Amino acid sequence: MTDFEAPRLYIEEWMATIPGLDRKRLAERMKVAGGTISKKLARPENIDGVWLAQFAAALELASPIELYRDPTAAAAVTSPESKLRAALLAFGVDKDDLGKAVAVVKGFLDDDGERSAQALPGDRSAPASRRRAKEPSR
Repeated sequence: MTDFEAPRLYIEEWMATIPGLDRKRLAERMKVAGGTISKKLARPENIDGVWLAQFAAALELASPIELYRDPTAAAAVTSPESKLRAALLAFGVDKDDLGKAVAVVKGFLDDDGERSAQALPGDRSAPASRRRAKEPSR
């Protein structure tokens, strides 16, 4: 067994944001038996990435990561750092290591050499030429 606590899933809270959506209707949206939904919600540690994606699609969410965010606290995850923290938790980073992981990512972003730069509009390389051709291919 592991020593860390799994991050909290807010599936039922997201269900409450859709009028009339109960476990039975969610199961219909996911094309599974109603009992399956109840079992998954009772033991969220058994919900894997495939199930997260199915729940997110059925709840009309942009990403499965949203399931780790409380929909009633919408303002809490608006900053890029908050979104990064939510994503790291969703991917299993331990809460104790979360600060270190965010610092590492910030370190990469602060390093100008790591930042991707947009190419200049007129910066185009010459077209590739065919072997033994006198003119470039077009």
